[in-house]
Amino acid sequence: MSNFQPQSVYDVVVVGGGPAGLMASLCLTTYGFNILHIDERPHTTTAGRADGIQPRTIEVLRNIGGVSTAPIPGGPIAGHSPVTGSGVAKKMISQGVRVYEVAFWDPTATQKLARTRRAPSCPDFVDVVDNYTLLLHQGLIENAFLDEITAVRRVEIIHPFVLIGLQRRTVLPNATRMPPNGLFRPYLLKDCRTLPADASDPLSGTHPVEAVIEHADSKLQHTVRARYLLGCDGAKSHVRRCIAGGQVGDGEWQGKITMQGEATDIIWGVLDARVTTNFPDIKYKCLIHSKSEGSIMIIPREANLVRFYVQLQTSEGGKVVSIARDKATQDICIARAKKIFEPFNLEFGYVDWFSVYQIGQRIASQYTLDHRIFLGGDATHTHSPQAGQGMNISMLDMYSLAWKLNLVMKGLGKPEVLLPSYEHERRGVAQELLKFDAAYSRLFSGRASDATHLTDGVDAEKFIEMFKQNAFFTSGCGAVYFGNELNALPGSPAVAGRHGAAFNPPGGKLIPGHRLTPGRVTRTADGNQVRLQQEVKMNGAFRIHVFAGDLRKTKGALDRFAAFIDSPASFFNRHRVRAGVFSSIVDGPAAVMNHTATASNAHVFNPFFTFLTIVGTHWYEWEVDVDIPSPLRLYRSQVYGDSLFDRRVPEVGTNAPVHHKYGVDLGKGAIVVVRPDSYVGAVVELSEEGWLGLNDYFAGFLDRSGSDVKAKI
Repeated sequence: MSNFQPQSVYDVVVVGGGPAGLMASLCLTTYGFNILHIDERPHTTTAGRADGIQPRTIEVLRNIGGVSTAPIPGGPIAGHSPVTGSGVAKKMISQGVRVYEVAFWDPTATQKLARTRRAPSCPDFVDVVDNYTLLLHQGLIENAFLDEITAVRRVEIIHPFVLIGLQRRTVLPNATRMPPNGLFRPYLLKDCRTLPADASDPLSGTHPVEAVIEHADSKLQHTVRARYLLGCDGAKSHVRRCIAGGQVGDGEWQGKITMQGEATDIIWGVLDARVTTNFPDIKYKCLIHSKSEGSIMIIPREANLVRFYVQLQTSEGGKVVSIARDKATQDICIARAKKIFEPFNLEFGYVDWFSVYQIGQRIASQYTLDHRIFLGGDATHTHSPQAGQGMNISMLDMYSLAWKLNLVMKGLGKPEVLLPSYEHERRGVAQELLKFDAAYSRLFSGRASDATHLTDGVDAEKFIEMFKQNAFFTSGCGAVYFGNELNALPGSPAVAGRHGAAFNPPGGKLIPGHRLTPGRVTRTADGNQVRLQQEVKMNGAFRIHVFAGDLRKTKGALDRFAAFIDSPASFFNRHRVRAGVFSSIVDGPAAVMNHTATASNAHVFNPFFTFLTIVGTHWYEWEVDVDIPSPLRLYRSQVYGDSLFDRRVPEVGTNAPVHHKYGVDLGKGAIVVVRPDSYVGAVVELSEEGWLGLNDYFAGFLDRSGSDVKAKI
C-alpha cells in the first residue's frame, strides 16, 4: 500500500485518470488549486484504447503546459513565467505517428479491392498549423499529462516567486502525503453528494461536496470535502450513478440523469498488431470496403503497430448478420480482417490489444444537477470510435469547464452565468458529434440511414463525400458555440445592449463562438516571427487583441482606448480579484521591461486580462516607446508588426495580411476578445462605442470589484 494519504479538504475532486480527467487535473493545477485526483486503476493504460489526436486538440495542447523546472542562471526573474516550452503536445508529437493522408479502397468492376481515392486527413480549407491526425496509444497520452502535472507541481518549489501571495489553495498539500503527479491510485469512488446548507457545518458555505473514496487494496475509506467534483470516469460513470440515483436498466444507470439514444446491432472488433502484408498502403490511414465481407479501417501507430477496426459480420441463410458481441473473439476478428483484405496477404504477428464494441450513440440528459458535481467526457456522451473524436471532445470538455471554475473560485466570475454555460456549450458539440457519428458509422458499415443493409455494400462515393464534408468538424475546428453571455453574437445580451451597434463590424471574419484562427506576426521586442494564437499560454486570462491597423489613421482612437484602460470605469479596473490572487501559476507580466518601471506605477496589472497590440503599419516605420501608448506598450513582448506573407490572403502580400485575414479595416482597427480557452468572445470597433460595449460584455459574466464573493467559492 502507498504511503500517500488523501487530505480531508480540497478545492476540486477529479474522478477518473483517463485523458479527460488528466486534462481537468492539469488545467486546475496550473490555475493553482488543490486537487484530489483519483483513479480506480493501479497504473496508466498499458495498451490500446483511444489513440487519435485531432488538429484542434493539438492546437490546445500546444498552449497548455511547457513548464520548465531547469535551474535559472542568476536565479529567478521576478514577474516572469516558468513556461518556456511548446506545451504538453511536444512529447506526444515526438512519440506519435502523423497521418496527413487517407486512402480509400473499394471493389471495382475489374478488381476485388483497389485504391479509388486519396484525400488529406485535414483538408487545406481547414486553417490549422498541425494539419494532421496524431496517433499514439492512450497510455502515452496519459503519461505526457502526468509528466506535465509533475512539472507544474514542482514549480512551487523551484520557482516559488511565481506563487508569492497566490492564496490559491484551500489547504496547502503535505508533499509527503501526495504522489508527485497528484494522482491517487487505485482508489474507488464509493459515494458523492452535495450536502444541504448547515449553519453548524463550517465547510457548508464553501465546500458542500462530500465524497467517500476507498483504496482498492487496503479497503481503507476516506471522506473528503470539496468545492466541486468532476466525474470523468467513463461510460459507466459511478459519479453519474451517485448523483442520478435509479436502478440498473438497459446497461445504463437510469434516474435523474439518463443516457438518451440508441444502440445498433453493428459489432466491430478493434486490435493493435504488427503485421506482414503486401498491401501497399499499410502505413496510411485507410478506409477499406469489401463487396460483401464488411469494412475495415486501418491506422498506423507507434512502435510499428497498426490499429485495425474490423466489421464483424457473417452470412446466415443468405442474409448478412453481425457476429454476436459475446461470441466475437480475437481469432474471429483476425479471420474477418484477412477475408476483407483479399486478394492481399495479411499475416498477424504480435497483438498488443484487442477489444469489441457495439455501435451506438448516447448523450446524458444533463451534465450536472446542481453545478457542484459535473460530468464530462464519456460520462456524458458515448459513440463509435471510428471517427476518432471521443477522446478529443472529452479532453476539451474539461478544458472548457476548468477556466470557468477558475474564474468562479477566484471570486471574479458569476457562477450563475459561467457554470451553466459549460453544459450549454459542450452539450451542443456532443450532439453534433452523435449526429455525425450515427450517419458515418452506419454508412461505413454498409447501412442506410434507417440501419437497413445496402444491397451493394458501402456506397463508396457517398462515403467519401461525407468524409470530406465533415472534415471541418472532425478536425475539431468545427466545434462552435452559440450566442450567450460569453459569445457576443447577434441576440446575445451585450449585442442587444445600448452599445450593440459596435459589435461585429462589417467585413469581420472572426466570429464569436469560434476558435481564433492562426496568424503569423513579428514580435517587435526581438524581431521573432511568432504565431499569434500561441503567444499567450493557458493562464486563465482573457486576451485583448488590439488591431491598430494603419497607425496614421487610428492613432487617436488607440490613444483614447489606452487612456480608457487605466480609467476606473474600464472593464480592466471594474473586474478585479482580491489583492494577491492570480489567474494561474504561469501568469505574471513577463512582457514588462525594466525600463518601464516608472510608467508601470500608473498601471496596476490585472492578471485576468492581457493585451496584445497588432499594428498594420510596417514595424520599421514606428517605435514602441513613441507610437504605442501606455499601458499597451507596457506589454512590450506582446506588441507585433503585421507584415508576414500569408498564403490564405496572397493578394495583399505583406500589407497587414493578418488584418485582412481577420477582416479588420486598416483605417478603423478593431478589438478582439479571446477567451481563456482561445475561442473568440467578442469583436468590436476600435472606438468609444466599442470599448464601452466591452464593459457591457464583461459585466455579463464577471463580478465588479468589491462584490461579495464568499458564498461562490
